[in-house]
Amino acid sequence: MADADGETHDAGGELLVWPWTGILATATDDDDATADAVSTLAFHAQQHFAGVPTTALQEAAARRRSRPPPPLLGAPLRQELGRAPGRHVAPRPLPRRREEGVAAAQPRVRGVRLARRDDLRGGDGVVVGRFLREAGGAARSAEDVERDEGRVAAKLANIAGECERRAQEMEPIYAKLHQLEKQLEQRKALESTIRQMNMNLQAGGSLGNEDYEHIYSIMVCLRTIVDEEKEMMVDSCAEIMKRLRTNSDELEEYRQELIKGFEITANTIIGIKRMGELDGRPFHLACKRKHREDDPGGKAAMLISYWQEELKNPSWHPFKIIQVDGEDKEVVDEDDPKLRQLCKDYGDSVCNAVKAAMAELNKYNPRGRHTMNELWNFREGRKAMTKEVVKYISDQLKTNSSQSDN
Repeated sequence: MADADGETHDAGGELLVWPWTGILATATDDDDATADAVSTLAFHAQQHFAGVPTTALQEAAARRRSRPPPPLLGAPLRQELGRAPGRHVAPRPLPRRREEGVAAAQPRVRGVRLARRDDLRGGDGVVVGRFLREAGGAARSAEDVERDEGRVAAKLANIAGECERRAQEMEPIYAKLHQLEKQLEQRKALESTIRQMNMNLQAGGSLGNEDYEHIYSIMVCLRTIVDEEKEMMVDSCAEIMKRLRTNSDELEEYRQELIKGFEITANTIIGIKRMGELDGRPFHLACKRKHREDDPGGKAAMLISYWQEELKNPSWHPFKIIQVDGEDKEVVDEDDPKLRQLCKDYGDSVCNAVKAAMAELNKYNPRGRHTMNELWNFREGRKAMTKEVVKYISDQLKTNSSQSDN
C-alpha cells in the first residue's frame, strides 16, 4: 500500500485487474478505530473520487477476538487512468475534525493504487478478491489492454469512415428523389387542372383568356418536365452504354484467355476455328475430279495458297450493299468476275468456300484481312457462347477426373 503523496511506480510489466480498479484503505491501530475508518471510507464514497462511483467494502471478523481487517473502498478507475495506466492517484484530503481528543485518534487515509493480480486472488482481504471477481475482473497487462483498445479504435474508425462514405453516396440519390417527388406533385396538380377544364367544356362552358393563359402555363410546365425526363433518359442510356462497353471488353478478355487454352482442332464439339481461313476439303475434292492423273494433292495445295493470299488483297473488294429488314447489309457479290470464273473452273463448293472465308474476314478483321481465332461450336456450326465454353471445359475436367480415378 502506498501513501497518496508517495512515489509513483511503473506498473507497465505487471498484471493488473481489468477493468481498471482502484483500492483505497485506511490504516487503524486498534479495534476502536474501526468505526472511524468506516466513516472515513463512507465520506470518500460520497465524494465520488475522481468522478468515479466507489463501493465501500468491509469484511466481518471471523472470530470475536480476532482483529478485523481494515475497511476497503473499491473504485473503477478506467476513466481517469485510461491515459496512464499504473500510476497512483491521490484522493481529496479529508477535512480534519477539530473536536477535542478526536483528531489524534482519526485513522490515516492511505493512497489509491491499481488492483493487481494478488488483489484478485485475495490480496489485502478476501472481500477485495471477491468483489473484483464478482465485478468480472481479470488479470491482464496494461500493454494487452492498450493493444485491444487500439484495435477497437481502429475498427470504429473504419466503421465511421464507411458510414461517411455511404452517406456521401446517398446524398445525390436523396436529391434526385426529392426532385422526382416535386415533379410528381406538379404533374398531379396539372392533371387535376386539366380534368377540371375538361369538365367545364363538357358542361357547355367556354374558355376565357385566363383559361388560355393557364393552359399555356401548363404546356410550358409539361415541356419542362419532358425535357428533364429526356435528359435523365439520355444520361441513363449513356451510363448503360458505358457499362455495356466495359462488360463487353471484360468478356472479350475472358474469351481471349479461353482461346489461348484451347487447341486448334475441329474434332471436338467446342474448339478453335480460324476465321477467314479456307476450308481445304472442297478444293481437294474438286482437284481430284479435275486433275485425277496430274497430282491432285499438289494442285489443291497450290490453289488453296493462291486464294488465301487473294483474300488478303485489299484491292479486291467483292461486296455489295443490300437491304435486309429495312437496314443496309454488306454481303459477298456473287457476280464478281473472279468468283464467277472460280465457280466455272472448280464448281460451286470451292466458290462457296472462298465466299465464306471472305465474309468471315470482312466481319472479324475487315481492315487487316488476317485470320483470327474464335471459339466455335462445330456441332452447330456457329460461334460458341462463353458460358457454354466454360460448361464444356468443366464437363471435360469432370470426365477426365472420373477416368483417372477408375
